[in-house]
Amino acid sequence: MRPAVVLLAHGSPDPRHRDAIEAQAERLRAQRGADVRCAYLETDDPSPATLGAGLSGEVVAVPMLVTPAYHARVDVPAATRDLAAGGAAVTVTDSLGPDPLLLDACRERLTEHGLPADRVLLVAGGSSDGQAAATLAGLLADHGPAGWSSTTLAEVAPATAGLHVSGPPVVIPFVLAEGVLHDKVAVLADRLGCRAAPGGLLGTDALDALVARRAGMPADDPRLSPGDHREAGT
Repeated sequence: MRPAVVLLAHGSPDPRHRDAIEAQAERLRAQRGADVRCAYLETDDPSPATLGAGLSGEVVAVPMLVTPAYHARVDVPAATRDLAAGGAAVTVTDSLGPDPLLLDACRERLTEHGLPADRVLLVAGGSSDGQAAATLAGLLADHGPAGWSSTTLAEVAPATAGLHVSGPPVVIPFVLAEGVLHDKVAVLADRLGCRAAPGGLLGTDALDALVARRAGMPADDPRLSPGDHREAGT
């Protein structure tokens, strides 16, 4: 019997975040026939403790986070213990990021909205210790196309100095779903005179594949390129 899967998301006062997480769970159920549940670290229900009280058997918890920053280091281990409180044997996976499939998701959003992909600024929520910014920068350094750069809402100034030298880039909210952080990135893009790509990264083929892979259900899709996104010679 395959383990149950719990998508362990942050939670948000904006219902669009929960809607996107629940839709991701439904796609996994439909595509894979898997037992997929959702739990939320903050705000939304059920909490890990509430869900964990009714769990048994083997469970794989997938942190629905785009960077392994504060929540991954502190909140996820506590949530994993709560998920196991009812007797389930819980295994926690890596966060969704950093992974090159996240860049595939960005490309999908650009294509969907007819936006150019030559100059792109990824903006994540960020954390006070700078780890989110460093992780995102590392992902682009290792796999990103030339002309792509990154910053976070917590560290905007250094990355946006001289931003318009070659014309304004397209801004991509590097978040899973529309909601509070997504809207803050859109406001930032407007302030910088840039166009922001609508939508979060969930709902793309790349994220469907990444979440499935984290959950132990590999999905090979020839349309995706989960490797080096840099052009040859860059």
